Amino acid sequence: MTEAPTGHAVTTDTVLALLDAAPGSDRDSLLRTARDGRHKLAGTLLSLWAVGGEELTDDQAAELRTARERVDRYRRVWEELQEHAPDAFPLKGATIAALYPPGVLRSAGDLDVICPRHADLWACARHLLACGWELVAFTVGPAHPGDTVSPHLGAEFRKPAPDTSQDPYAVGLFTAEIVTDVHGPARQLARPPGSAWTTSAVALVAERWERPFRSRDLLDLVLLLQAMDEEAVRQFGADLDRVGLWPEWRQAMRGVARLGWRPTVALPHTRAAAMRIRLARSVRTAVRWSNPVRAAAFAAQSGIEGRGGRPAALASDLVHRRPGARRLLASGVPLFGVPLGGGDTAGDTGSNPPAGARPDDPAGARPPAAEPVDGLRLDGLRLDDVGRHLVARTPLGSFLLVSGAARQEWLDEVDGAESAPRTASAPTGPSSTGTSSSGRSVA
Repeated sequence: MTEAPTGHAVTTDTVLALLDAAPGSDRDSLLRTARDGRHKLAGTLLSLWAVGGEELTDDQAAELRTARERVDRYRRVWEELQEHAPDAFPLKGATIAALYPPGVLRSAGDLDVICPRHADLWACARHLLACGWELVAFTVGPAHPGDTVSPHLGAEFRKPAPDTSQDPYAVGLFTAEIVTDVHGPARQLARPPGSAWTTSAVALVAERWERPFRSRDLLDLVLLLQAMDEEAVRQFGADLDRVGLWPEWRQAMRGVARLGWRPTVALPHTRAAAMRIRLARSVRTAVRWSNPVRAAAFAAQSGIEGRGGRPAALASDLVHRRPGARRLLASGVPLFGVPLGGGDTAGDTGSNPPAGARPDDPAGARPPAAEPVDGLRLDGLRLDDVGRHLVARTPLGSFLLVSGAARQEWLDEVDGAESAPRTASAPTGPSSTGTSSSGRSVA
């Protein structure tokens, strides 16, 4: 991991300013505010008190100890993954934590790892599975022209924390740095990354697509900016433009200005750039919803994590039958993997489970592990047309690819085609990476 200058801006006064704490606020109220999802600064505040020699209560000391143990656990996992994929690199998290002063904690909810090649992702994923981590999500997404990886992949893993009251440990493996917009292709930044600070800063700004900025985001962004040299700043501006993040950058800088801080980086002409990006987004939105294939697919995606109800289920059924998953992927729509061969299921309940879950799983349940595919190379990904379905063959197993909630009958059809005797019929249509309707590979 790249060495970094000490983040001298992280002080108790800095955190209190981020919390907008009233003068004379007691510790309990400060900690309640710091724990809030708008801030996520409890671990940092507790560690600052401890480093400053202030005595912590038993409960406060235990909370700080738990937060440190979580960070240490992720550090060990990252060190192990490095052995299996030396070219992989962490995103945000530990990179930003290196900018905090010695002894001052930046809490870690998860660990995100960027894998430059499919082979890197498979190697890391196989290691996590061997260590008892559970695969909870698998995605296949389109790439932009010029990306060094296509298609883009994502695999997310979880493992219970020692204390059941804590959030489970979570590790995400991705081939692209920006995956916060489920309605479009993932975005790959410059390869190889010129600066760890640049990559993490762009990803931090992109978080605004998923949620409002936290106060900690503003602190982290200021630290990343002051760590950049001139070349890194140029790359940062280029990546913001490449991804189309000027409106979010300006919003973040307004938040920083409200704190009375002056960042070390001031990018020129951002107002005009933000107007250009907003106009381009409006055009893309109009084009997106004028395309019936994409419009139906995005309606189906509203069923992710159990949202969307019956309309999302109907849309998912419609786009899966026609035009089908392969055409959706070619149209720029990300797809979600449902494990095959992972156990029996009951009939279609008519519910709308989260994408990636089998039909009989309640909302929020996790899919069973897929069976590994014999004979597939470690760097291998094969997309097979099995009847009217698209199946991803991977070193982690086989996955039915869908745009929303899956139906039991789709799984039954794939299972039936997989177990049926293979025929020598010709493929129904050409494909560069697929199979015929009989399930045979044609590439």
